[in-house]
Amino acid sequence: MSNIWELDFYSRPLLDANNKKIWELLICDRERQFEWVRECPPTEVNSEWLAKQLTDCVNMTGQNPIKIRFFRPSMTNIIMRGCKLAGITGQASRRVFTMSGWLAERMASIYPNRDGFQAVDPNPLPLKVLAAQDPKPVPDALMGERWISVSLKAGDFADAKEWSMDFSELLDISSLDPETIISGIIILSARATALAAWMSGVDPVFVKFERNLLGDRTQMQLEASADARWVLANLQAPKDKEAIAQGAAFEKSKQSSQGFHFLAVQTSPEEEHFAGFWMLKEVMSI
Repeated sequence: MSNIWELDFYSRPLLDANNKKIWELLICDRERQFEWVRECPPTEVNSEWLAKQLTDCVNMTGQNPIKIRFFRPSMTNIIMRGCKLAGITGQASRRVFTMSGWLAERMASIYPNRDGFQAVDPNPLPLKVLAAQDPKPVPDALMGERWISVSLKAGDFADAKEWSMDFSELLDISSLDPETIISGIIILSARATALAAWMSGVDPVFVKFERNLLGDRTQMQLEASADARWVLANLQAPKDKEAIAQGAAFEKSKQSSQGFHFLAVQTSPEEEHFAGFWMLKEVMSI
């Protein structure tokens, strides 16, 4: 069972017998080896109720997660306090892809069959940031020397759990056709382990190449955690024309892979070991 869990605590498109919104707590691990579903009375939507449920969940599973990810900006204070009361580290992060998929399933097949159902929400867990931070540079001491754009087929990731990796986090992409091309960025650095450790701490969500309005400058940015953005590279036309073209191709490739892509850190491209490797998925950022 994964030692990182995901959580959502929010109202659903359901009304109870008193025409009050039904609130629901969902907890799962990243592989959905366990799923915890509890309804919360409208009068008990607070951190104390959440803390009790978290404690019960830990006792039932026999597992104490190293952290629980969630992304509900309006519920951040309640969720963070509930986690603290339960002795668990809470982390606001858009990297809640498992929870997002589970909620979509429940919206399609569970809630519409319940009494008091109101209407389908096409996006039950919005992973967009209303006020994104300005991009910040990666700490100078950790900047990679160079980066390369690469690609693999989805089927190549079937045995990814067996790869040699110091820091890593994968995603289930088995729903993709094995021939689907998955683009990736490999950052090469003499301080690969330190850079990978830093990236693991900021919770990578997705990589994007962002062009300015004039089109002469492009930044490779890492979107991370709840609302952070980090600059991995600055590109200037015409000097970096080839790299800018690679960035454009990278962005186009994501459209054909349901947003899936990857980010890796290595000392050299000849190595068969990754200091860091993350499967990522693009979400709406604004």
